[in-house]
Order: sequence, then structure tokens, then C-alpha cells
Amino acid sequence: MGERARQGLWPVVSFVIVLACWQAIVWVVAPPPFLLPSPGRVLARFIDFGPNWPRHIVATLQAIVLGFVVAVAFGVIGALAVVASDRFRQALTPLLVTLQIIPKIAFAPLFLVWFGLGIVSKVTVAFLVAFFPVLINTAVGLVQIEPELLDLTRVIKARRSWVFLRVRLPNSLPYFFAGLRVASTLAVIGAVIAEFVGSDVGLGYLIVVANNQLDTPLALASIVLISALGLMLYGLLVALERLVTPWARTDGGLIKAAL
Repeated sequence: MGERARQGLWPVVSFVIVLACWQAIVWVVAPPPFLLPSPGRVLARFIDFGPNWPRHIVATLQAIVLGFVVAVAFGVIGALAVVASDRFRQALTPLLVTLQIIPKIAFAPLFLVWFGLGIVSKVTVAFLVAFFPVLINTAVGLVQIEPELLDLTRVIKARRSWVFLRVRLPNSLPYFFAGLRVASTLAVIGAVIAEFVGSDVGLGYLIVVANNQLDTPLALASIVLISALGLMLYGLLVALERLVTPWARTDGGLIKAAL
């Protein structure tokens, strides 16, 4: 078996172990279905709800993607502004730090009042949650350049535009994609939080409705779908990162280093 196949096998094994433990707990403890249904009962509820899934999935996915895209756009613009000007950095840093400290769920009821139950409220919450990692990682990548390399550009009297395109931009890409990976997971959280607070469609809305009706299988099925959407977006970003930055490690190197 090849190395890549072995790497892909371990996540499957971990999911199988989790499902087996879940089923074992149901067999041994035998809790009521509204407390902890079996995986089979969740699957049956998922199939039974079948025709109703698409509109909820599309609504949540739309909020996630739009919030993520807006966060990336403003994060990159903010990073460029912070790096390019000391005045911008001094003016924006306290505001950005304050915005990051405030729990984003505190804004959700206000957005509900201002923008209503539509897509705007969900996109705004997802944007606020996902914005900061993109800005910080991109700014760090643009600034953390080897001093010797910058000295060389001064020696050859390279223009600022050339230094940006040939030195700063390539150096920032691994940092940028690391920020994107974090932001993608946070955008999912933000969109679901907004649907918890106020929405009439979406997977987060389904979880609230299912909890009110003690329909735990439907709630768990919705959670599984939310996780699948997040994994799909994360996987697309990892594939894009490997394509754009083949020299960078995207196989969990950061996790390995942390452990």
C-alpha cells in the first residue's frame, strides 16, 4: 500500500472507531432515543428527511461561502494596508484587536434586528468570525522576510513593486493559506451561529427545531452534514494550496510540530 493510501486510511479508521464506540454505548447503556439515538436511527432519519435537505444545505452553504469570500477579500485588503503604512497599522490595530476580543455571537441579535432573517445576517456573522485569521496570517507572511534577502533587494536597487511580487507575495502564500484553512472552519461556525439566533432555513435552523421537538436523530444528522460541508471546504483549500505552493507542507506539518 502506498504512503498516500496509508495516510488516507487512518482518518477512515478513526471515524469507524468513533461510530463503533457510539453504537457500543447505545447497546450497553440503552438510553432513550431522544437522548442518544443509534447511528442506524440517525441514518434512517436522514433518509426519511431526504427531499427536505437540499434547500437547507444550500442556504447554509451559501452563507458559509459568501461569508468566507468576504472575509478573505477584506482580510487581504486589511493586511496590505497594515503592512504598507505605519499610520494604518497604528489606527487599525486597536480596533481589530477589540473586534476580535468581542464574542461574535453578541452581534448576531443586532444583525437580526438590522438585516432581518435573510442571508445578509448570516454572511455578516460568518465574515466577522473568519476575518481576523486571514488578516493576521497574510500580514505576518508579508512582513516576515529573511533580512538577508531584503538586503539583497536593496543592493540591486529593486523597485518596491518588484520586491512585493517576487519576494513578499511568494513568501506570504503559505501563511495566507494557513489563514484560509482556519477561516474556512470559522466561517462554518459563524453561519451556524447566525442560524441558531434567527433564521427560517438552514442546517443550524434545523438543529434548533429538532431540539425543540426532541428529534435528536434529525439534529445529529444536521450536525453531520454541517461537518461534511466544513470538511469539503477545508479539503478544497488544502488541494488549492498544494497546487499553488508545492514547496510548502500541507500534510499536517503544523499539527506534527505542535505535538
